[in-house]
Amino acid sequence: MSRQRFLGTGLGLGVMFLMCFGLTLGQVWWLSALLTLAFGWLSFLGRVLPLVHWRWDSLAATLAVGAALGVGSHLFLRALWRRWHARGAPAWPVRWSVSLLALLVLLFAATMATVGAAHHVGWLLTTREPLVESSWARMKQRASERDEAERLCRFAGLQSQAGVAPERLAAVLLGLPDTQDAAERWFVLPGTPESPGLLVFPRDPREWERAGAVRCGAGGEDVTPVSAEELARLGVLPGGGR
Repeated sequence: MSRQRFLGTGLGLGVMFLMCFGLTLGQVWWLSALLTLAFGWLSFLGRVLPLVHWRWDSLAATLAVGAALGVGSHLFLRALWRRWHARGAPAWPVRWSVSLLALLVLLFAATMATVGAAHHVGWLLTTREPLVESSWARMKQRASERDEAERLCRFAGLQSQAGVAPERLAAVLLGLPDTQDAAERWFVLPGTPESPGLLVFPRDPREWERAGAVRCGAGGEDVTPVSAEELARLGVLPGGGR
């Protein structure tokens, strides 16, 4: 085995070992980064193409101008080629004109891409928004939100045991200093006969997918998470109604 092949085999085995070791530790961010760099444009197209509004008149005008430019350039170059060469020489090939037109389009696209990249780099250098967001911070935020919802659910259960009617729980929690802040972000709704107890979920329907909801017994016991699909199945409407 040659030295180059030995080094290449050793390097490949080392990279595979580091990949397996990182995956066992749950460090998958670098794999996500590589996949995003390689195939991120697919998700971008899937997100952007449905929003594109095609201007068919502009596309038709572009094709017409391109065709006129191609035909005119070919006729001009063929006449110029014939004047510079002796009689009997081969005519100017059509593929040369097509190649020149394709090169012109490619240079135009490369110029636009360079300007776009420079604009984006300038935005990255001057923006005050964070370039990266820690997943640990999101996990802590979700855990904090879930803890807040569970505490509110238990407190609502205590109020229910104290005799507060289920339809008044939200108003009572909004009026108490200890639960006012949480009750402004979370809605408390009595359960259904099929799913008794109390439901606590975000007042903003857009937060259902991210923060989820919790369900607890009428006394605040047995707190369990509830998915957005289950909320919809229970008939919960935006704004806390049914």
